[in-house]
Amino acid sequence: MGAGASEPAMEVWPPDWEMMEEDKRKMAREAILAIPALTNEEFLAIDAAAYVIPKDAWKFDDYHAAAAAAVQEDIKLNKIIYRLVPRKLEESEFWRLYFSEVLFVLECVKVHGVYPPPPPPPPPPPEAKEAGGTAVKAGEKGKKVARPPPEDEPSCAVQ
Repeated sequence: MGAGASEPAMEVWPPDWEMMEEDKRKMAREAILAIPALTNEEFLAIDAAAYVIPKDAWKFDDYHAAAAAAVQEDIKLNKIIYRLVPRKLEESEFWRLYFSEVLFVLECVKVHGVYPPPPPPPPPPPEAKEAGGTAVKAGEKGKKVARPPPEDEPSCAVQ
C-alpha cells in the first residue's frame, strides 16, 4: 500500500541547517550550488580529501532522500551526474563524494564563518629546549637566545 501518513518524513536538510544564522546558511547554499561547476578531476579529487566520508561508513540509503531533494533544488547537478555516472564512478560513489563536500562546506561555515576555510596558521619556527628552558633555534645549538621576560616582570635591563 505505501508509506502511511503517520510515518516521519526522511530528513533532507543537512544537520543543524535550520539552526544556522541566515547569512551563514546563504553562504553555505551558494558554495553547495557551486559544486556542479567543478571539473570532473576536481570532483573526483574529493575522494582524496581528509574530510571524505570513508567508503566503509557510507550508506547511500541514509542519503537517498537528500540526494533526490538536491537534484530537485539544483538542476545543474544533473549535468555533473551525467558526466560522471556511470563512466567514471557508480551512482552511490558519486553521492558519497557529493555529500562529503556538502558536509565539509557546512562544517567550514559553522566553525569558521566562511567557505573555503582560512588557511592554517604557519607553524612556529622549530625550536629546541636546552637545559634551563632557554629556547634554541634550529641550527643554533649552543647559542642561547634570550627569552622576553614574563609580562608581570619589568623588561628594562640595568646597564
